[in-house]
Amino acid sequence: MGAILLDGVVIEKHAMVAAGALVRQNMRIPAGEVWGGNPAKFLRKLTDEEVAFISQSATNYSNLSEVHAAENAKPFDEIEFEKVLRKKFARRDEEYDSMLGIVRETPPELILPDNILPDKAPKEK
Repeated sequence: MGAILLDGVVIEKHAMVAAGALVRQNMRIPAGEVWGGNPAKFLRKLTDEEVAFISQSATNYSNLSEVHAAENAKPFDEIEFEKVLRKKFARRDEEYDSMLGIVRETPPELILPDNILPDKAPKEK
């Protein structure tokens, strides 16, 4: 986010450049390290959990981009129809519904795909 990488910079796999950093020309950021500042300097090593999180985040963003592409490809009529469905099946607070004895089911058209939720497994390709 807002980092500046000058000519010839190489960022190795599982390395991270902090937001707003300025990485000077022809620098190499080694794998598994965090660099930040102006000019960028070594800050610390990434933990194994952080490396796994970076990989999972990339998968989540990729899956989310597919959902956005599908949404943006919809024709106007389909969008308007889904607006009506959402309004019809809008949920109140579950506690409010339970006080009235209402049980609501979400129609399949309004259910998000499993692959865009972070706690779900990524879809296989």
